[in-house]
Parts: sequence; structure tokens; C-alpha cells
Amino acid sequence: MKKSQSFFVLLGVFLAGFITGVLFSSWKLGNVAGPPASAAPETAQSSAQDQIQQRIDGIERMLAVNPKNAEALVQLANDYFDLSKYDKAVETYKKALEMEPRNADVLTDMGISYRRLGRPNEAIEAFRKAVAIDPGHAMALFNMGIILKDDLKDKVGALKAWEAFLEKAGDSRYAVMVRPWVKQLREETGSTQGEKKDGEKK
Repeated sequence: MKKSQSFFVLLGVFLAGFITGVLFSSWKLGNVAGPPASAAPETAQSSAQDQIQQRIDGIERMLAVNPKNAEALVQLANDYFDLSKYDKAVETYKKALEMEPRNADVLTDMGISYRRLGRPNEAIEAFRKAVAIDPGHAMALFNMGIILKDDLKDKVGALKAWEAFLEKAGDSRYAVMVRPWVKQLREETGSTQGEKKDGEKK
């Protein structure tokens, strides 16, 4: 019951922030001359960031009353990430994981945040935990391969991660990106593992 109520409170906070942003934008359009066309993207970005900050403020007030609301914690962490506050995102993902320790999506998002902070080893640890919970978690495998190859210079590890990814990714746009990377790594490492299987898929 409490979880359901918290969800609706969170939804109310989000809608209130959104409506406030719309009304404020309408007032501005009616009272201020429009900016030059070259400034429009920057203005739109600023407006979006303001709306995210409004949502953060509302969620933080709600969490002050109910700090164990996992859904609110995840949304808060995602909002911190969107504002490039990756250290706060990591800490908030950790709090969410205290409520839901087997949430592979949260572990993956936390891993991406660690990478943005320049902490690749902690990112890999988060991805491995996600894959241990959900062996077919495609985005954990995808990101693991990127960090192993680009940050940790582990071509063999990256190849294994991406081969596992391709088994789960089907014909997604990410799979289209990864196939040539896998082909290159197989050539560089002298590996033929999975070559026939991928060829059959094509």
C-alpha cells in the first residue's frame, strides 16, 4: 500500500513540475521577445535542465519523508545522471540497490556512471554483478565490452563480452555496431570462437 501511494506522490510531483514549466514558458513567450535562432538549442537545453532540477527537488522532499522508496531513488539517480552529476548518481543508485540488490538495470546504470567518473574497474564490477543476476543483460555486456577494450585494453575480455552480447541482441542497432568490432577483435586476437554462429545469423 505504501509503495503504491509513494508512486502516485512521485507521479504528482513530476506532473506538477512539468505543468509549472509549461506555464512559465508560456508566460515568457507572452512577455519577452524571442531569442535569435542561434540561441534556441541552448535555451531549450536550459529549460530541460530546469525541469529536471524541479523534479529532483520534489523527489528529494519526498525521500526525506520516505527514504526507502526504491522507485523514487532510481528516478533521482537517473536525473542526477542526466545533469552530469555522476558522483551523486552513483551514491543514489547504491541506495536503490540496498532496497533491490538484484536489480540488474540499476547495476548497469551505476556502471555507466562509474565510467563517466573515470573509474573503469568499478564500472566493470557493476556490469559483472548485473550479468551474474541476468546473464542475458544485453546493455551490461555491451558496455562491459567498451570499457574492457577502450579503458582497460583487454581485447580478449572485450571479445567475450561482445560475443555474449551478440547472442542476445538479435538485429538491434547495437548489434549492427558491435559485429564489425567483434570481427576486428577476432582478427587481432586470432580467435575464431562464435564465427560460424554469427555467420549463420547474417
